Amino acid sequence: MKTKIPMRILTVMSMLGVLVGGGVVFGTNPVEAAGVAVSISAPAEVVKGSSFTVSVNIGSVTAFDAGQFDVSFDESLLQLDGVTAGQIGATQIPVDLWNKIGTGTYRIIVNVPGVPGVSGSGSLAVLQFHAASSAVGTSALNLSNGFLNNNLATQISATWTGGSIIVCNDLVITTTSLPNGVVGSAYSAALGASGGSGSFTWSLLSGSLPSGLTLNAAGTISGTPTTTGAFTFAVQATDGHLSASKSLSIQVSLKPGDANGDGLINTADISKVERIIAGLDSATSGADANGDGLINTADITKIERIIAGLS
Repeated sequence: MKTKIPMRILTVMSMLGVLVGGGVVFGTNPVEAAGVAVSISAPAEVVKGSSFTVSVNIGSVTAFDAGQFDVSFDESLLQLDGVTAGQIGATQIPVDLWNKIGTGTYRIIVNVPGVPGVSGSGSLAVLQFHAASSAVGTSALNLSNGFLNNNLATQISATWTGGSIIVCNDLVITTTSLPNGVVGSAYSAALGASGGSGSFTWSLLSGSLPSGLTLNAAGTISGTPTTTGAFTFAVQATDGHLSASKSLSIQVSLKPGDANGDGLINTADISKVERIIAGLDSATSGADANGDGLINTADITKIERIIAGLS
């Protein structure tokens, strides 16, 4: 014989999410038996004085109704400015209260309106922080005293995982200029940067290096230039989270005495200077072997001395 359930009880059971036919009650999801994962999602690094958000994320949960937790951090590095609603699925999770309960520790209470609760994954709350403008370092972001319950006022088992955040100086490229290069001569220049984590990866962002030169990931420009001219390019440094870029240039000229620009100084350069003096060829920077701003027989003599190892 079947027992007839009064309509008012059926209505309440429906509001609570009880499936009468199957006898299944929200809040008994087998996945939750192992603990719903609650964790901090925060930037790995922030620049001192900047503002940022931290999300308190929650994994798949069934019939979630309310919860509370404490978040703690180093107040010499971070300040909590506000706490706003999280979201599970399409449902906003209002913040009932957030209050400081100790040095660097705040208690946050969230509560879903109505009786059925909400199922899915998302976030319990979003925390608005700013980093101190006068200090750098690493602060833990700890979650403690966490408690979640479903729409039957039953505790939901959960694992609570905090995180950490680095407060650092802004990443800045400190190199302001690069040495000039000479065709045929080995070139090496190290780029510099400061701030961030202090460990940088470098790349060429735009423009072109002089032919024969390359930039490696450690920030060294090296090689042997093969062409003359002024070369302007932009480099980028990143520590994996922060990045900076800067425009730099390298002027490449011929070695004094390398009149024909082949990177060598020999009798071919004497012939080249003779042709320039005779008006048969255009002047080159390397033809001014003695550096007096003129190209004449004195440069031939200078080249002869270089070849002979006298200069």
